[in-house]
Amino acid sequence: MEKLQPERVFYYFSKLMEIPRPSFHEKQVSDFLVKTGKELNLETYQDESLNVILKRKASKGYENAPKVILQGHMDMVASKTDDSDHDFLKDSIKPVIDGKYLTADKTTLGADNGIAVAMGLALLEDENYVGPQIELLVTTEEETSMAGALNLARDVLEGEYLINIDSEEEGVLTVGSAGGITIFVEEKIGQEEQKDGYEIKVSGLLGGHSGMDINDNRGNALKVFASILDNLNSDITIGEFTSGSLDNIIPSSGSVKVYGAKLEELEEAKKNTLYKFKDVKGELKIEINEASGKSYSKELSEKIIKMIANVACGTNTMMKDGITVESSDNLALIKEEDGFIKSEISLRSSDNDALEELSKKIRTVIEDLGINYKIDSIYPGWEYKEDSKLRPLAQKVYKEFEGKEFDTIVIHAGLECGAFYEKYPNLDIISIGPNITGAHSPEEKVEIESVQRVYAYLKQLLKEIK
Repeated sequence: MEKLQPERVFYYFSKLMEIPRPSFHEKQVSDFLVKTGKELNLETYQDESLNVILKRKASKGYENAPKVILQGHMDMVASKTDDSDHDFLKDSIKPVIDGKYLTADKTTLGADNGIAVAMGLALLEDENYVGPQIELLVTTEEETSMAGALNLARDVLEGEYLINIDSEEEGVLTVGSAGGITIFVEEKIGQEEQKDGYEIKVSGLLGGHSGMDINDNRGNALKVFASILDNLNSDITIGEFTSGSLDNIIPSSGSVKVYGAKLEELEEAKKNTLYKFKDVKGELKIEINEASGKSYSKELSEKIIKMIANVACGTNTMMKDGITVESSDNLALIKEEDGFIKSEISLRSSDNDALEELSKKIRTVIEDLGINYKIDSIYPGWEYKEDSKLRPLAQKVYKEFEGKEFDTIVIHAGLECGAFYEKYPNLDIISIGPNITGAHSPEEKVEIESVQRVYAYLKQLLKEIK
């Protein structure tokens, strides 16, 4: 890696690769950042969440320029191939140069978001830096709870502009993102009765990210189950219901046992459901086989079936451009745990009023059924700033630098920028980044020349902030 350019960016990235830093295990890398800041004679700050801020003064002539925050996160997703013996709590990431890409040996690379941290450190030490005061803000737990950003104090940043470097497509300028909440449903299973019946298995849907893929006609396994179960006779009960895994993933498969239904009735419901979902992407498969198992009570069975049938799922409203999703929800999972049947519903919106309206609509369905729930995992949205000064400057510099326009977007997913916007509402924020593919998987790779271009662009943008 020592021959890769920009040399100091990849030097610092190699140092980060040596340090185990999966989410929830950031102490070592956080301390490394503080140590590096002190070695560079920078003002350093580390909070209880292990967030780090390193501050460099403005260069001559930029003393009165808007102060800039450069932001990334220090944690990474720990994912490896089935045949890898890598220990993410002990082992360094092993880099592999694959043509024009940098990747890792059977593990995630951690370019998401280590490459941003490396760019920031390279700028902080650059003796030839020209530009305003910069604060490098590096957060923790972005890949899980966003706890670092959410717990950041409201009085520790001085910057007027914030440049997030956690986007993964060069040439794209992100200028807004969705906020969201998760509704957690929980009902005690109680006494179960052993019965003979049928098991329904659903598979073959594409799944995907519940924000970025929600408008991509991928279907939802729980809505497939709802289509079948809500059209059977009223005397049925169900049991052993499981579908979905995480609140930010669209469920693609699952299974449930059904008691009190005739096979012909199930086959008819299957046929109608396959027709109803015939246009969704993937290859939907529904299997029905004889099975025995434990049945929930009639009352609980009805509650679950009515909830998954009546809770809206998918795109709710669109933005004015007719292309970008404004608000949506994902009926994310159902599972049995500790004697309870549990479900999670993830809601997103780039407009707080639309989010509250959607939340109220779903809560009404749940309350009318007498189901217990709570609201948690709240993260704020990042609203598009009409009077931004940073956005047009970033677009102008990019046009001059690359000879083409930025693709300027608002994304239907949660970013740390929303937490910063909520705490510092006067911040002017953009998000950029180099080309990274396969993030969160062992296929993750970053395009080396894209890192060069984005870093050079970032330096030029800072130079023009006066």
